[in-house]
Amino acid sequence: MAAMVGGEAELNYTVHIAENPRFVFVSNPICACSTLKATLNLSVARAIGKTDFHIENAEMIHKRAANLLLTPYQLGYSRFEAMLDDPDVPLFAFVRSPQSRFLSAWRKKLSRETQFTRKVRAHLGIDPDVPLADFLTLDAFAIGVAADSDLRDLDEHWRLQRKQIFFDELPRLTLGFVESFDADSARILGGIFGHDDYFLCDAVRLNPNNASGNRKSGSDLSKIASADIARAYAADSEMIASARSQINESEMR
Repeated sequence: MAAMVGGEAELNYTVHIAENPRFVFVSNPICACSTLKATLNLSVARAIGKTDFHIENAEMIHKRAANLLLTPYQLGYSRFEAMLDDPDVPLFAFVRSPQSRFLSAWRKKLSRETQFTRKVRAHLGIDPDVPLADFLTLDAFAIGVAADSDLRDLDEHWRLQRKQIFFDELPRLTLGFVESFDADSARILGGIFGHDDYFLCDAVRLNPNNASGNRKSGSDLSKIASADIARAYAADSEMIASARSQINESEMR
């Protein structure tokens, strides 16, 4: 699993574990990630009666040392593996349409000079003095990830979601969808905490710059870019279609 997300440190950053109530959450960036991390921490605090736990800023959401949720290392890898195998432990992640996720990731991380553009420059061998607009437009990046799977999986924010959430390694994994976030939060989190006992945090309030109004549908993509993204992330589309079909079948029973 660690190899799929770039190493042990990344595995421990990605996986969030609670023992009371028990669950394992696999975070997936650009998929209501901040909202889910904050919600889960605050809901666990409420469940265990920890009244002095607060999330005061966006940095605290992503700083694992400030979280109540454990990493696999903190829990112990043998206990972590046991939780993954235990059918009574909820195991879940949220996913999103590849096109809208890609568009949001590019806008947030790659449309201006950032640590993420430096990562792409290094991968492509582009000198720092080459203007971003010369090689990292939205269309150019879509072409790039379609042609180069290593570029596609270079960073968690645009990595193939199927890899990021260990979908093929975790057959018990339950999926929620950003496109139906409220309903799926109720379905998944309500089952863990009780339908009136989880606290849905508005992470955007803590970090307005992270708002996914930014969460556009992908309609701003050119036809060429949309087609390239569809090719690059075909496995994600298959995963999402399969998961939705299974949910629909279970609801019809």
